Amino acid sequence: MKINLIIPSFYPAVIYGGPIFSTLHTCKELSKINDTEVYVSTTNANMNNRLDVETNRFIELEKNLFVKYYNDTIINKISIPLLLNVWRDMKSCDVIHLQAMFSTPTPIVLFYNLFLKKPLLLSPRGSLASWIIARGKKNKLRWLNYCIKPFYKKISFHATAQQEKDEILTYFPNAKVFIVPNGIDLKEYSVINRLSKKEYMKKYANLNIEPEYIIISMGRLHAKKGFDILINAFNELDKKFKNSVLLIAGDDETEGKNLKAQIKELNLENRVFLIGSVSNQDKIDFLANADLFVLPSHNENFGNVYLESLAAGTPIIASTNTPWQMVEDFKCGKWVNNSIQETKNAMETMLVSINEKTSIQAKKLSNEFGWDSIAKQFKEVFTSMLKEKKL
Repeated sequence: MKINLIIPSFYPAVIYGGPIFSTLHTCKELSKINDTEVYVSTTNANMNNRLDVETNRFIELEKNLFVKYYNDTIINKISIPLLLNVWRDMKSCDVIHLQAMFSTPTPIVLFYNLFLKKPLLLSPRGSLASWIIARGKKNKLRWLNYCIKPFYKKISFHATAQQEKDEILTYFPNAKVFIVPNGIDLKEYSVINRLSKKEYMKKYANLNIEPEYIIISMGRLHAKKGFDILINAFNELDKKFKNSVLLIAGDDETEGKNLKAQIKELNLENRVFLIGSVSNQDKIDFLANADLFVLPSHNENFGNVYLESLAAGTPIIASTNTPWQMVEDFKCGKWVNNSIQETKNAMETMLVSINEKTSIQAKKLSNEFGWDSIAKQFKEVFTSMLKEKKL
């Protein structure tokens, strides 16, 4: 089986966050399955610049995994070479996996496929959530009505959780939707460098202090993530948690200036720190040595960073705008509305109840999301789509 993944950006464009890694790992594991080859059609977009990669031909990333980077004519907006040539990539493969909703290639790919008649799976990747649609609502609804709806009965959709499936069905009633979650490379979390709280603060904030509690968050600094809610909730913590700190890791994407102003206004400059991005082993140690991970996001179709924290053994607080209600069943976190009050209450509850068993339960939950299992689920989806197409 030859799978053509069409996606606006791909590894090593890690500036776009978790989806880049989840897509990469899925492709790698799929390519390891017998009789499966993955061909990625993408662009060299890398936020405000372009990746330094060879363009316009498939490069073998590893065995049975090939990537073709088309030049992004206008960065993050349009790639004319991709629009003109991607049909050739589609034609040579058995199944198409399109990962983009509000992106220029999407209607073009769907139009091409009317003639190619390939099984096509479309992954919205959270872009149909109400919070996302509300930003630019009129234009996005027009896009859905005129660029997607004419094709949707001829394709299938991919959701990472039941919540996202419900979002898809809101706009595309009776659509065929497969649920396959994101995953994690559990081997990466088998090695953890244990740090004292003083060592931790020196490493990640360059401070010689030893707080009682270390609360963390991670993600691109964007309004969607709800970091302003987190900072306000942290400011409201009961007096018995005053010897605590909050570290937020992530690259700035439009919201850094506002968050810095908020921290200054609340007089939290000695307790709340924006530390920039962390990666590789530093990221694992950042997650594993904290007491609690909190991200009151306005929307996550999955939220890889929650899973990463759980794999590191650190309990989480997730908002009800994410699919992480299961942490309540596993007793390794809270799933609450992303209001300041409820986030604050959840933080206080978790901080006094965290113990070794909490960490064990967090890891137990993460074990259900190994990438090899996720890739097998995708292969089953593609196989069923091919069989249905032949009927």
